[in-house]
Amino acid sequence: MTDATVAEVVVPVSGGSQPRDVYIVCNTIDEVGGVQRWARRMAELFTDRGHRVHLVGVFAVAKPHDFFPGGEQPAYATAVLHPDRFGAPGKPYLVRRLTHPAVFLKYKRWLKIRRVGVNRLSALFAQSPASGVVVCAQIQAMEWVAQADKHGMPVIGISHESYAASRASTRYGRVRRYYAGVARFLSLTEEDATAWTRDGGMFNTGSMPNPLPFPAKGGSDPAAKVAVAVGRLSYEKGYDLLLDAWSKAAAGRPDWTLKIYGDGPERERLTEQAAALGVAGSVQFMGATNEVAEAMNGGSILVSASRAEGFPMTLLEAMACALPCVAADCAPGVRELVRPDLTGYLAPPGNTDILAERLGRLMDDQAARERMGLAALSRVEAYGPEEILARWETVFALVHR
Repeated sequence: MTDATVAEVVVPVSGGSQPRDVYIVCNTIDEVGGVQRWARRMAELFTDRGHRVHLVGVFAVAKPHDFFPGGEQPAYATAVLHPDRFGAPGKPYLVRRLTHPAVFLKYKRWLKIRRVGVNRLSALFAQSPASGVVVCAQIQAMEWVAQADKHGMPVIGISHESYAASRASTRYGRVRRYYAGVARFLSLTEEDATAWTRDGGMFNTGSMPNPLPFPAKGGSDPAAKVAVAVGRLSYEKGYDLLLDAWSKAAAGRPDWTLKIYGDGPERERLTEQAAALGVAGSVQFMGATNEVAEAMNGGSILVSASRAEGFPMTLLEAMACALPCVAADCAPGVRELVRPDLTGYLAPPGNTDILAERLGRLMDDQAARERMGLAALSRVEAYGPEEILARWETVFALVHR
């Protein structure tokens, strides 16, 4: 376990609220995924507000992302409970234990890993005064939090995916099991919170959108003829669908470029797909970046073909840079941000023909890009840090009644 040393915060929490120990617990904290970027952003905002923040990852990652390339240290404490990424195996049935003893040994190793990690987590929680609160951002992490001694601290659970995405996955049953008893269970939109209550039988729900990751200052270039995509190169982000749509939209528009910022397990396959589609010359794989605003400001359109999302940080970032968005309508959070003909265009999830048509429509209309970009910049101000922090303070006060 590793911990950063943080100076005692003496600045009073703005708005008259008392300083708290806020534990943000995620599966990992050193990747560049949306949850990790959200966690780092919230850690900064809570710290700036005067809270004592502890950012905790259950697992380390093989290639940690450098969130502070200048060598500076975060103003909040960090901890990692286990040095490896170890998948949780299910408990094997008796017959499988007898016929495949290695499977049972792996399961026993997992139990030991979790037991040690839970003890470390309990020790971290023991540092907190009575005003502490645990914010758990992912269901696997919640399985560890549930077993830890929280010393009377309330737990706020968060789902960073839509209700529909969770319902279609194996996570659904685990969310209902582990989040049903927490003090508050937050979705990213009101629509998802309603679905969790009405269809999921969860009666402790509320909603909390993501905050703007950086100030909304605009800066994009409507004349750049560059489409930008940002996110981890993984299946759920739909980059294979995006490349298919791009091959159609880029046909007859040779002066346009697609820049993809991100890294992940699909990179080699996606590079091969771009070559097979004949668009390798117009697609640039830029790798992961800490300078998201700079990447966005080099483009004139943000495009997303995700199969599943929650309340996408990428769309917030794009709108803060005055970028119009063309996105797959895969979640209520996407619909809340991308308003057709106002801040961009939506396409049915998985439909690359319509995604290409709507992307092409915006590629051909610089005036629309300028108009929609300004509308996006105006709309995204509702997700500014002060607005979101005020909502968090209300939730903190609620769970400490």
